[in-house]
Amino acid sequence: MSDTTNYSDFEKDLENEAYWKAVFGPDNEPQRDLKPGTRHTTLLGWFPTKKCVRGEVRTREPLMGDLLFHLDTDPAIRVIAEFPIRQLFDAHKADGTQVVKEHIPDLAVLRMDGAVFVIDVMPYHVRKSIRGMAQRRADLRQHYSKLGATYLLLDETTIRLEPLFSNLRLMWKHKQSNHEPAGMAQLRDALREASYPASIEALMRCMPQNAIFARWSDEPTSAARHVIECNPTFSAVMQLAIAGEVEVDLGSKLSSKTIVTRKEPAHA
Repeated sequence: MSDTTNYSDFEKDLENEAYWKAVFGPDNEPQRDLKPGTRHTTLLGWFPTKKCVRGEVRTREPLMGDLLFHLDTDPAIRVIAEFPIRQLFDAHKADGTQVVKEHIPDLAVLRMDGAVFVIDVMPYHVRKSIRGMAQRRADLRQHYSKLGATYLLLDETTIRLEPLFSNLRLMWKHKQSNHEPAGMAQLRDALREASYPASIEALMRCMPQNAIFARWSDEPTSAARHVIECNPTFSAVMQLAIAGEVEVDLGSKLSSKTIVTRKEPAHA
């Protein structure tokens, strides 16, 4: 390969990097406006996430929201953007003729390693009922590869795979917030110093704080009750897993028996 070819590839890489930097930047606006009160064929929603510059992602159907449980709990995902771009791509008809079509993807995500994924979400039965979907997916893969990105078309067979999906939903419910109980920061620090591998149950036994007591603001301190529905150690483990500091086995249903391991820096 000649030096000229190498330089051309390098220039293209820089051009793609600049393009996606703008896409994931604070000034980029969604290319699709899903207004409330407007008739839609699917159920619209919102998904709160700090990985989006606006603090929440607009979802055009529940399956898109379900995918966000994967993305928001994955420590490798750095930025999420909904309906981020409007692209013209070369599409092929069944007879082989070529036409230009427009594409607005559901999501684009930026990983910590710089990799970009452009994602569409479509229920399996809808995907199978559309003629030429396989060719369309191939055309979009080729188009986005020229922009240095990987195109994915996902459905419920991967997004709602169990027990992974239920585990991620549970993990997400325990994610760190600005309104967490007192002492959670100290508890996370204590877990960072713990010995691994260990079960969540074993970690509960050795943590300095393993219960939450709550009362209404107009009640005396003596009225505080043990909130048995919440366990701070379990919550803190989930938060460290979301941050990529520890790993838990997501292939089995999460419980107090789940084994926690320290994530090696090389894999973080």
